[in-house]
Amino acid sequence: MINITDVKKEDAKPPIFRLAFRPFFLFGSLFSVLAILLWALFLNNSLNISQSFQPYGGWFWWHGHEMLFGFGCAIIIGFLLTAVQNWSGLPGLSGWPLAALFLLWLAGRLLMLFPVTSHTLIAIVDVLFLPTAALILCKPVVTAKLWRNLMFVPLLLLLSWANGYSHYRLLQGDSFSLPETQSTILIITMIILVMGGRVIPFFTANALNLKKPQPILALELLSILPLVLVVFYSPISRQITPDITAGILLLVTALANAIRFGRWNAKLTVSTPLLFLSKPLLWSLHLSYLLIILSIGMLSLFHFGLNLSLSSTLHGLTIGGMGLMILAMISRVSLGHTGRPLKVGKLITFGYILLVTATIARVVTPLLTNQPTNGYLLSALCWIAAFSLFVCIYWPILTSPRADGRPG
Repeated sequence: MINITDVKKEDAKPPIFRLAFRPFFLFGSLFSVLAILLWALFLNNSLNISQSFQPYGGWFWWHGHEMLFGFGCAIIIGFLLTAVQNWSGLPGLSGWPLAALFLLWLAGRLLMLFPVTSHTLIAIVDVLFLPTAALILCKPVVTAKLWRNLMFVPLLLLLSWANGYSHYRLLQGDSFSLPETQSTILIITMIILVMGGRVIPFFTANALNLKKPQPILALELLSILPLVLVVFYSPISRQITPDITAGILLLVTALANAIRFGRWNAKLTVSTPLLFLSKPLLWSLHLSYLLIILSIGMLSLFHFGLNLSLSSTLHGLTIGGMGLMILAMISRVSLGHTGRPLKVGKLITFGYILLVTATIARVVTPLLTNQPTNGYLLSALCWIAAFSLFVCIYWPILTSPRADGRPG
């Protein structure tokens, strides 16, 4: 049982700040819509936006950084600070402490977009968010002696380091952010592989009334550890050209996760039409995990020397893997943690399909033409539409009390 004793005190808190998933899922998604819209305007040179103003770091640096640290990390923190309440049985971060953490995140986003003060101060404000969240996460994990979940704290600190290092490189005059961007994408991918390995087989077994497959230790290690090595190797070497060592490690990661994925009964969700139509919350998770595996495989082929665009393979991870996984998870978690049935309508299902379309447009277009801007714009529009649907549909859900009257 969650140790919440003062129901009146909980009810006095604004609903948006009753648990971390509420502000970070809602405003993280809204921020991603704004960020991709501005990026699309820049790519299309609409409204002469590049001449109107420049965000911190310039448009290319800002785009890569903010979609990872602004959007992606907001969702990760919202998920972890909500999940730790279930893990530990202790009250999660809520009320004004949660509002303060949210405002720290928001301050970073505003200062990055409108750099009205010194770049050093902007970097400090932005970098503070993740270690602060890691410290908040650490307390209940240690108190409840949940050593298995303590691993997320060093992962957040690793992301903090990646963020600080990207700012450091920029302040030293290096606005070419692809090495740092690649490292951050791989760190977030690693977090998703860890989380996905826990929740997807559990959700699948519950939804299909099957026995959850027991993890095989050797397979679990092979699914994660080679990617860990690449994560540490990548920022040290700053390697963005084909590298055989990275190729081998990524290939092992892709193959191990493919075997791991095959044990989760994913084929039932797509081979049975009734299940496919009735359980979008399930097949969207499986599809996003499959896109991660395929993108890691593409990245390994790039490092083996095949003529593939590094940017395209990384966008396979960020749009198809992270983007679809995030939309699938936040649309599910937001329902479960507000006391609502785990069912999404046609519009959110359409949002999942839009993100698949966005992935195909962004990854495949550069392989077919030397003028891929239209494909990029199509991908951006699909992303904007998908997360706009989430914001519109889930705004009343995330800003109102739980449907069952319970705290949270």
